[in-house]
Amino acid sequence: MERNARTHVVVSGRLPPPVDGMSRVTALVLERLQDRMRGRGRVEVADLSPGWNGGGAAYHLRKMTRVFGAIGRLAAGLRKPDRRFYMPVDSGWGALYTAALAGTARLFGYERVLHHHSFATIAKPTWRMRLLTRIAGSDCTHVLLCPAMQMRFQSVYPAARSCMTMSNAIFSVPDAAPRPRRDGPLRIGHLSNLCSEKGLDTLFALLRALQIEGVDTRLVLAGPGLKPKDNAMIAAGLMAFDGAVEYHGPVHGEAKDAFYRDIDVFVFPTRYRNEAQPLVLFEAMAAGVPVLAYERGCIGSDIPADGLVPQNADFVKAALPILAAWADDREALAAASAQTLTRARVAYETSRTGLDLLLDRIAGPHPAAAAAAVPAKRRVAG
Repeated sequence: MERNARTHVVVSGRLPPPVDGMSRVTALVLERLQDRMRGRGRVEVADLSPGWNGGGAAYHLRKMTRVFGAIGRLAAGLRKPDRRFYMPVDSGWGALYTAALAGTARLFGYERVLHHHSFATIAKPTWRMRLLTRIAGSDCTHVLLCPAMQMRFQSVYPAARSCMTMSNAIFSVPDAAPRPRRDGPLRIGHLSNLCSEKGLDTLFALLRALQIEGVDTRLVLAGPGLKPKDNAMIAAGLMAFDGAVEYHGPVHGEAKDAFYRDIDVFVFPTRYRNEAQPLVLFEAMAAGVPVLAYERGCIGSDIPADGLVPQNADFVKAALPILAAWADDREALAAASAQTLTRARVAYETSRTGLDLLLDRIAGPHPAAAAAAVPAKRRVAG
């Protein structure tokens, strides 16, 4: 306990804004970590977010300034006896920022944990990730999102010898009761940073196909348009479908909960190359909302098989008969909802172990677990 009281943790990564999957997970892990560390040590936060996603000179200048600030925070902990470092891994060229900080933490004697949120460097290996895994060191712990992601990552990057899995399911608490049955138009929903890469154009094509088939459908969209062209596509859809499209903009808290309560099916035709384990899928499942999604990243092991569409398949052709059947047979939709909620409960419960292990790796054993272990040892010895 005396050692834990001197634990010094540096958390470095992108925090909101902007809000995306990685920044949200980082914020949630930071919140749990601060709870774990209360009264036991200090958590230094080095936010690397420039405030927007993108590139260009201004973006990288601001990012580099924040990276140097994070190096300063690492240096400030040099006299601490128990030093620990946690960071989500940036994708693309941002991996070089991660490598710089992970290498500095290694040089300064920090125990290191790197959290991976992208499948892109697994599907297409890069020299930047090879460099990062070597600079981070063989004793660095790499956190992946599902067992398949971990196995593929280690096969591609053998320098990453120490790996563990923590599912994003831990952050979405499943509803206690099944969803009530609802009649009327089939309400299909989508929540993300709205753009073509996440399937915005496919959603409008799907709605049109359902209308041609005579299925009474509403498309409910939530989230910010990522670029001006995406906002233009949303505006065009609102006009073209004459009341069959609803747009709620960014939603948080109770508004987000209401969004999931208000839809019958969550549709996620993502083509985003970095897609790994979207939080929105677990949020939908936790609300008992059946999911239809492309099989990318960890999605294939996260949602029921009936909702998976192979990456090389036409999403509209694959989803159309399923949605038409659910619109016609609400008992089948209710059964799919119950199956989804059960899947969410199992995923949530099993992910508790992963979160506890992650917090142990970052901050050391939980005080309650450590306290329980001491009497047990003494009883055996006696």
